[in-house]
Amino acid sequence: FERINHRLYVTAMGQTVYGYALQILEMVQHMEDEIRIQGKHGHIRIGASVSVGTCLLPPLIQQLQHNEITYEVTIHNTSKMEQMVNEYLLDLALVEGQVDNPNLIAKPVWEDELVLVVRAEHPLAHQKKVVYTDLEQYPFITREDGSSQRNQLELHLQQEGVHLTSNYSCSSVEAIKQALLYTDGIAVLSRMMIAEEIKKGVLAILPFTDMQFKRSIRLIYHKNKYISTAMKVFFAALEQKIEQCADHTAS
Repeated sequence: FERINHRLYVTAMGQTVYGYALQILEMVQHMEDEIRIQGKHGHIRIGASVSVGTCLLPPLIQQLQHNEITYEVTIHNTSKMEQMVNEYLLDLALVEGQVDNPNLIAKPVWEDELVLVVRAEHPLAHQKKVVYTDLEQYPFITREDGSSQRNQLELHLQQEGVHLTSNYSCSSVEAIKQALLYTDGIAVLSRMMIAEEIKKGVLAILPFTDMQFKRSIRLIYHKNKYISTAMKVFFAALEQKIEQCADHTAS
């Protein structure tokens, strides 16, 4: 520490020591887990952003249970997941969008698409082509700050000069879908998140541009992370799930 104006501040060397201390504590935690759960594959702390946590993560958790692995799951936006993995509060996370933290390994595992969504009976739902000015006539249902959706498609609309009137902001995708079903609102959602509603015919995707807003789903973990047995089982389950999704998409 160093004292400036009667206050203590952490020096650069102190920050370095703190980083190593976090790694040591994390290794001790894994050692205790391995010792405590003998005969089993251990414990894993998993994070996921909202879309991934709703659609992709549940079957992976089922696979962990089959392998007698205990787990903790945290669902939040991508920014929060990055922070928790960086601070060793999570072993790994599945997130959407870009990951820029140099301390984290980020491996693309799947590709999703962002789309504009309305209820099936919406006035715009049956138009062959929706233009930007059409969007300005209806309320916009948005995601919270830190969501990768807002960072991509909504940013594009703003850059195109589209003036959106937002009257709803929430981190719950299910709440947004319910709002869509009973209002004339428009929302940006993951195609993966609305697959069931599209199949049932209760929601519709607006054909508003020829552009596609693809985004990568990434597996992230700290570059200094000890890869435990439980993490290896998760990696294998994830790889198997992605192969199944790819086969389903191809068919």
